[in-house]
Amino acid sequence: MFIHEAFAKDGNEQNLNVVSEKNERSLSEVLSEVLIKKDFDKVIPIIKYLEEKGYITPKEAENVCDKSAATVRRYLGILTATGIVVAEGNTNNSIYRVKVM
Repeated sequence: MFIHEAFAKDGNEQNLNVVSEKNERSLSEVLSEVLIKKDFDKVIPIIKYLEEKGYITPKEAENVCDKSAATVRRYLGILTATGIVVAEGNTNNSIYRVKVM
């Protein structure tokens, strides 16, 4: 692996961190651009929970949204359809995480 000598110096490491921080956007920012407003407004509680914890179960989503299991399944389906949130596990033990990019 070749690393340019300018990047090998410690002083430039801070510059790389600054650039990296500028390129990172919150989950809610990204999803607000991807989803239509109506859908985005519905899933805001789930998005905030995902930003805090990094994952959510359907049961946690029911509690956060104060909605039925069927409604939460639709909401989680909206999020997974974006490709930004992925489901892991089987039906009874599923969790939803932000996809690592």
